[in-house]
Amino acid sequence: MKMSGDLAAQKYIESHFPDCDVALLAGSSARGELTEHSDLDMVIVDETQSSPFRQCVFCFDWDIELFVFTNISLSLAFETSRLEGIPTIPRMCVDGHIIKDNGSAKDIQLVAKDYMEKGPVKWTEEQQNYQRFIITDLLQDLNSSIHKEEKLFVAHKLFDFASEYVLRVNEHWIGQGKWMYRSLSEFDKSFSDEFIDAYQLFMRTGDDVPFTAFIDSMLEPYGGRLFDGYKESLF
Repeated sequence: MKMSGDLAAQKYIESHFPDCDVALLAGSSARGELTEHSDLDMVIVDETQSSPFRQCVFCFDWDIELFVFTNISLSLAFETSRLEGIPTIPRMCVDGHIIKDNGSAKDIQLVAKDYMEKGPVKWTEEQQNYQRFIITDLLQDLNSSIHKEEKLFVAHKLFDFASEYVLRVNEHWIGQGKWMYRSLSEFDKSFSDEFIDAYQLFMRTGDDVPFTAFIDSMLEPYGGRLFDGYKESLF
């Protein structure tokens, strides 16, 4: 019988990171959402490691994904999360179950919680304009006479860029994959539902009008589409 995720994590730390200071079991295990396809996500603070790394292993019948830091590199990871707008590491620390602790685990979780509450670093005007220009360019492609197969890829990029744009200009965390949906829903559930409906309608029927109209309405409070006058440095 497959051992529990908590026990597997405990045994893995004991056998592979016996000298670590802190180990946190995060992800679906910490949230009580484990499925047959889940892996075990762990944040490990280990001062014996020369540099931070991410590693995937299979052990005790579990896929295990490790994020290994020193205290200094963990702090850097928190700062990087704010710059990128993706709070993977601080969220894992906040949500994680403490597997091993030298007495600093709670402090790490408090610092991570503070980062989560601060939110991502505000985008500069240049960053906002760049994203608005890219969205404009993609909208023009979607509304042109390119092949329907090409439009599928354009719409996919549009959905991703527009999602990132509305979250970042509102200083809200973004995510990758399922976490982008969760971030959009947390930001504004009705907005998220309408956006997804318009996207799915295009995918089913090829009708790009509702999808385009939704993105245009999203851009309107921020100046609408951007082409004329846009300028960026190339080097």
